[in-house]
Amino acid sequence: MPEDRTLEGKTLWEQALPLLKERMGPATYDGVLKQSVPLSYDGEVFVLGVPNEFSANMLSNQHRPLIQASLEELAHQPVSLVMEVKPVAVAPEQPEEEQRPVSVERPAAPVRARAGGVLNPRYNFENFVVADCNRFAHAAAVQVARSPGPAYNPLFIHSKVGLGKTHLMQAIGHRVLQRNPDARVLYISAELFVNELISAIRDNRTASFRAKYRHVDVMLMDDIQFIATINSQTSEEEFFHTFNAIYESDKQLVIACDAPPRQLQTLSPRVRSRLEAGIVADLRCPNVETRIAILEKKAQADGVKLDREVLEYVAEKIESNIRVLEGALLKICAVASLDGVQPSLSVVEEIIADYSTSGVDRHIGVEDIVAHVSAQMDTPEPAILGPKRSKQIVWPRQVAIYLTRELTDLSLIEIGRHFGGRDHSTVLHAYNKVSELIVEDEKVMWMINNFKSGLQQP
Repeated sequence: MPEDRTLEGKTLWEQALPLLKERMGPATYDGVLKQSVPLSYDGEVFVLGVPNEFSANMLSNQHRPLIQASLEELAHQPVSLVMEVKPVAVAPEQPEEEQRPVSVERPAAPVRARAGGVLNPRYNFENFVVADCNRFAHAAAVQVARSPGPAYNPLFIHSKVGLGKTHLMQAIGHRVLQRNPDARVLYISAELFVNELISAIRDNRTASFRAKYRHVDVMLMDDIQFIATINSQTSEEEFFHTFNAIYESDKQLVIACDAPPRQLQTLSPRVRSRLEAGIVADLRCPNVETRIAILEKKAQADGVKLDREVLEYVAEKIESNIRVLEGALLKICAVASLDGVQPSLSVVEEIIADYSTSGVDRHIGVEDIVAHVSAQMDTPEPAILGPKRSKQIVWPRQVAIYLTRELTDLSLIEIGRHFGGRDHSTVLHAYNKVSELIVEDEKVMWMINNFKSGLQQP
C-alpha cells in the first residue's frame, strides 16, 4: 500500500478514537481499541490490526457497526471494516500497586485497595439510613458482614442508579475488616474485571489473573450488568468460573446490579441461576421522609445545621437518586460555609436548580413518550396506539412501550391498556425485543439513549 494511504489510514484512526471513546465503555476502549493499529486503507476498505483473536471476535460481534459508522462519519463516504489479528506493541503497564484488584488489608480511613480502588470511609453501616425501601437489603448485608460464607451466598443487591447499592457493598467490606483485619476483601467493578481479563489474555497472564481473583474471603463485585451488556462469552465464562471457585470454597460473594438476575437475559441460564442461588434484595426509591432523614444525617456528619424548611424543599425536589440528593446538599453546605450564614429558601432554589429530578422519573406520561417517539420516528401517534401491525408501525410502538416501562411506574397490564388494550405478554415481548437490540446494535442503543435524554429534559 502506498505510504500516503498508510498515513491517511493512521490519520483517520486517530480522529476516530476520540469518537469511539465517547461511544463505548472504557474497558473496550482501553483494553482493545487503544492497542489496535490501522494496517491499511485504500479509500474503501479499512484494515484494523487487533492484538488477538479474542479482541477480534469481541469487536466484530459487538462493536463493528459503531466503529464502521464512526469511520464513515469522518471519511464522508462508505467504509468497509476488516479486522486482522496482529499483535501490536503496547505501552508499559502501570506499577503493580496501581492495577491489582481491590485487595484490602487494614480498615484505615480511607481503606486503600491494592488494585485500583478504595473503600470509601463514608460508606459504612452507621451512615446508612434504614427505611422500608431498603430494610431487607440492609438486614441481609449486616448478616453477611457478621458471618460471611455459605449462609447468604451470594447476596445479590439490585436497584436503579444512586439508591445505595455501592454504599451497602462497601459497608460490608468495612465491617468484615473491622472484625477480621486479615480478611482478604476484594471490591471490584465488573468493568474493571473485564478490562483486567482483556489485558491478561493479551499479555498471557491469565494464570496470575485467576490467582488474584479467586483466592479471596469476600468478593464485592459492582455493576454486574456490564458483563451482561457486552455479551462476551469469554468474560462470562471467566466470571462463571471465578464465581464457582469462591462459592465452592465457602467464601462470600456480594453482587450489585441495576436489575434482578432474571432480567439479565443476555447471560446464560447457568450464570443467572448462580446469581439467584442465594439472597436477592432490592433497594427502592426512598419516600420524602426518608430523603429528609438522609439529608439530616449527611448535614450532621458535615457539621452543618440547616433549617427543616430547606431540607424538606430539597427532599421534595430530588426524588429518585440519593447520590444527586447528597450532591445538592454538598453544594448548599459549601455556600453556607463560604457565606457564614444559612442560605434562604430562595437561594436554595437557585442552588439546586441543576440538581432537581422532580418529575424526571415519575411524571413523564405515556402521552409524552408517544408524542416524542412519533416525532422522532415519523410515525403518527394514532398508529402507535392503534391495532395495525405493519413493520413500519410495530418498531416505533415497541420503542414507545420500552420507554414507557423504563420511565414510568406503570405495570405491564396498565401499559397494555394505553397501547390499544394489548395483553401484558405482548408488552413484555416488546420490552424484551428492544432490550435485546440495545445489546446487539449500537445504533439502537444510542437512539434509545437520545430518546431518554430528550424526554427527561425540562
